[in-house]
Amino acid sequence: MLDRDASSQLPSSLLHGERLLIGAIRRLARQAGCSGALAHFEDACGWAGPEACRMLEVFLQQLAVHGRRSLTISPPGAPGLTADERAVLDVFGCAQAEAYEAMDARLEALLGDLPPAPLGAAACVVAQTLAANGCFVEASSEAQCWEASTTPSRTAAQWAPAAATTWPCQMARANFRRLFT
Repeated sequence: MLDRDASSQLPSSLLHGERLLIGAIRRLARQAGCSGALAHFEDACGWAGPEACRMLEVFLQQLAVHGRRSLTISPPGAPGLTADERAVLDVFGCAQAEAYEAMDARLEALLGDLPPAPLGAAACVVAQTLAANGCFVEASSEAQCWEASTTPSRTAAQWAPAAATTWPCQMARANFRRLFT
C-alpha cells in the first residue's frame, strides 16, 4: 500500500513528477526504507520504476560522495521545500528539458565542485524515465534552460573534445533507440 499522505503536505503547485521525486529523495536521504520509494516509482512508471528509483539512489550517493557541503533535506511528509530540494528538482527539470549546461551549473552549485559524469548521467536517466511516463519536472527558469541547451558545454569540452556533443543523456537515448527500434 502506498503512503499518499507523505506527499499531501507538499505545495499543490508541484507537478506529479516533482512530488514523486521529493518524496523519494526524502525517504532515501533519511534512509527511511527504499521500499516506499520503489513502490511509488513502480506505481508511476511501471516496470521502469524500480530502475529509475535505483538510479535516483545512485544520484544521491554520488551527491554524498562528491559534495563539499551537506544538503538540507526535510523529513518525509514535511510541508514546503528547502532551497536544496528545489535545486535538486531544477537538476531534473533541466535534464528533462535537455538543457545539459544548465543542469551541470546546478549540479556544480549543489556540489561546490565540477560534477562527475555519473551524476549527470543518473539525473538524465531518472528524468527521462519520469518524462516517458508522464511525470514532469520543471526547472525554475525555463529561459535559462532553453538558452543553455542551445550552446555547447564549456565543462564537457574541458574534459574531452567530443564530450560537448556526446552528453550522457544523448548517449543513453541513442542506446535506448538501438534497443527498442
